[in-house]
Amino acid sequence: MATESRPATAAPELLAHVDDLRVDADRMEGYAERLRGAAATLAGRAEAPEWSDATLERQAAACTAAAAQLRTAATALLAHATE
Repeated sequence: MATESRPATAAPELLAHVDDLRVDADRMEGYAERLRGAAATLAGRAEAPEWSDATLERQAAACTAAAAQLRTAATALLAHATE
């Protein structure tokens, strides 16, 4: 994770939101990893439903996309906060 510098002139409450967005992005990436781990654990098991692999992968992809969007939002908010 790349950390951007934060100028001291930005409003502290906006910087707090930037940090929150980055933490949420990290959390979403962690969820994606956990979902992919669950899919790997279930892969090839007879008791796992047929749909589980595809469903878990879709959910993991959605988490990864959400993480990217959160990082984009954090970058945009930081730019706005420092204007």
